[in-house]
Amino acid sequence: MREQLAQYEQLVRVVQSGDHETTARALHDFDFTSLSQEYRLHIQALIAYYSHQFHLAAREAEQAASLAVIHQNYSLYPRSLILLGSCHAILFDTDAAAEQFSKALEVYERCDDAVGAARALSSLANVYTLRGDHPAALDYAHRALSALDGTDHAEHQLMFTINNVLGMIYTNLEVFALAAPYFRECAQAAQQQRNFHAFITSSVNLCEAMSLAGDHAAALAELEAIIQHPEYADFLSAHLLNTAAEISIRVGASAAAVQYAQRALQLSRPAEDLEEYCRAVINICSVDASLVSRDELLQVMTVSETDSRPGLQERVLQAAIQYPGFTDGEKVQRHYPKLVALLLHKAGALREQTLQELSKKAEVDNARRLAAYEQQLRLQAEDTIQRQLEELERGRLFDALTGLPNRVMLLAQVAQQTLDGGAPFTLVSLDVNRFQLVNDMYGHDLADEVLRVVAERLRGALRPGELVARVGGDEFALILNLSGNVREQVEHLTGRVSQPVTLGAQTVRISVSAGAACWPQDASDAEALRRASELALLDAKTQGEAVMFFDAGAHAHAGLEGALAQALTRGEYELHFQPLVDTQARRVVSAEALLRWNSAEHGLQYPGTFMPILERGDHIVEVGAWVLHAACRAACAWPDVRVAVNLSARQFASRDLLETVRSALRESGLAADRLELEITESLMMLNPERTARILRALREDGVRVMLDDFGTGYSSLAYLSRFPLSGLKVDRSFVQQMMREPRGSSAAIVRAMVSLSRDMGLELVAEGIESLNDLEAVKAEGIHVMQGYYFARPSRDWQPPDLDPLPSP
Repeated sequence: MREQLAQYEQLVRVVQSGDHETTARALHDFDFTSLSQEYRLHIQALIAYYSHQFHLAAREAEQAASLAVIHQNYSLYPRSLILLGSCHAILFDTDAAAEQFSKALEVYERCDDAVGAARALSSLANVYTLRGDHPAALDYAHRALSALDGTDHAEHQLMFTINNVLGMIYTNLEVFALAAPYFRECAQAAQQQRNFHAFITSSVNLCEAMSLAGDHAAALAELEAIIQHPEYADFLSAHLLNTAAEISIRVGASAAAVQYAQRALQLSRPAEDLEEYCRAVINICSVDASLVSRDELLQVMTVSETDSRPGLQERVLQAAIQYPGFTDGEKVQRHYPKLVALLLHKAGALREQTLQELSKKAEVDNARRLAAYEQQLRLQAEDTIQRQLEELERGRLFDALTGLPNRVMLLAQVAQQTLDGGAPFTLVSLDVNRFQLVNDMYGHDLADEVLRVVAERLRGALRPGELVARVGGDEFALILNLSGNVREQVEHLTGRVSQPVTLGAQTVRISVSAGAACWPQDASDAEALRRASELALLDAKTQGEAVMFFDAGAHAHAGLEGALAQALTRGEYELHFQPLVDTQARRVVSAEALLRWNSAEHGLQYPGTFMPILERGDHIVEVGAWVLHAACRAACAWPDVRVAVNLSARQFASRDLLETVRSALRESGLAADRLELEITESLMMLNPERTARILRALREDGVRVMLDDFGTGYSSLAYLSRFPLSGLKVDRSFVQQMMREPRGSSAAIVRAMVSLSRDMGLELVAEGIESLNDLEAVKAEGIHVMQGYYFARPSRDWQPPDLDPLPSP
């Protein structure tokens, strides 16, 4: 067995070399029969990763990790987690990547594996580099180096990775004199080992650092030599071509830049490499904006914001400001404020980030250079703000009728005041009630005079530093300082405006309604604050009130109802599955079907967002029926694994429930004993007699019924004994509290559940298992079937792994 594992490690090194022919031969000759299935899945994931098929690699790595933890293979499990995390990072989900790397680090530290811990720490350093958190990245990189101290891995492959990460950190901090030696050392070592992937990655990073330091010609010459070298033809990457494009732009070689960027675009699309796709679009746009569509640039902006990569965000915002396809209003309202915020943050944080490491190195000259760069950034930010203000003044941003700022000016001011968590203020949306009647009765000229009077009254009510704007026909908006009693201030303002207006012989009686929202408690950004104030105004008009303040609870799901009503017919619902693992038998016994809404408008939504809307109407019964049919169809492809489906209160109360369940089983062909229906205590107790009758019918059909979240409701044991249940699920809150207080009441309740389930012949499942400590603690209490992130996160593409149990180690 030891010899077979050594041969497997040699196979891994062949795959990592990137030599496809050698890999194919080695894979053909390798005998997997004495190794368990997770090794084959792991090597398939590696092959996909080095072929730039990152979605496929993520799926294979996740299955390898799931199977490894079931088989208690704590050698391959963290390696699969690190591979999965690397895929997540490339696919712009650094939160998920950091989570996988942290789980791997936990396992390595428990096993006292210093080399493994260094591998996980270097991966975390790389993630935090991507996120622009350089102090954290440096800390992880130095912890990785410390972990390798005292081992015989001074020349270990990890040293290559750590040096490359350190080089990236210093490049991002623009301390190129420190970055270049790290990259050059990596490139030389990789070339000696004929690891072409690593050689090209390091060489590209080195050339980028050289170019940013001002040596463009040498950097471009070195890159072109790699691109033209026949030995490297199969290893060219979108990263290399994008870097060549950017250096070509710096030297004014526009045609070559477009050519390189378009080749990068062709490579990044099939590989779904989002970062390089975004870089390619920005590079093409920088040279010739006509070659990039508005939708492409908006897509890049969305992607860059999704994973909060500041360097990419800054570049795409700079491109957007120059892009002719965006209006001046869009640039003022959206792009300028975001760019200014990034520049100010970069200027403010750069000194602190860099001096931490420079103080260790005693690089005084570099510190001075960095201070000068910080000053340059501050001047750039101030210049950007000044140019923005000048554009505001030039852009006819005032209302011609009233002389007040218009909507664009207001939104720009709101955006400015929300930058970097600005001082609290109130945004008030206000309109004149039944203003159309004034138009109809008195004519447009007098109606315009009424609007001018309203504008003057509002302007006269302002305090220093406040703003009023006319944002529509009879609509106004105000920015008010948040001081004193805000409600009294707004009510005083509406009362002042609502006085009769005398124009010549005419006296016009008017009234206004106002909706107010406060920054920052009512919104996370300027656009959300605007929507909140307008929703409050709508509430005021609907309820006949003069003033209403935004109520987050009343509008928690605002804007989703229309899209959700069409979700089923559009095919936007999907199921994600999470396995339940029998840790004693070391196999998956069931998988819970969890509903997700993949909205074309709003993206992937979780039940907490849309279920409250569904539960307010009968539409949830139709959706629940779809879930039952889809879950049964999916489970038909699984070998001897049950599927669990949650029933909502309305679905359980439906007269058609039994027929819906039977129809799903009949049409899918799934055996009844492989379907589990999960109900809650509160649902069960709504009508105990009907519940018992329905459950008996389901059990007679062979369908299993689990009581979910047991212990959180109010049912008595006497009632519990009346219901024909198959099992109980211990709510995750009990598991978490038991971990915090092993001798507390929650631990006692869990032990009582174990005893109760044993006496009543019920299967007991523990939810919320998130770590190895959770697993061991719950297993010690006598619970063997478990569910939680430790085994697998819910996934649309989940499939049961090879379930042949291995002998106990």
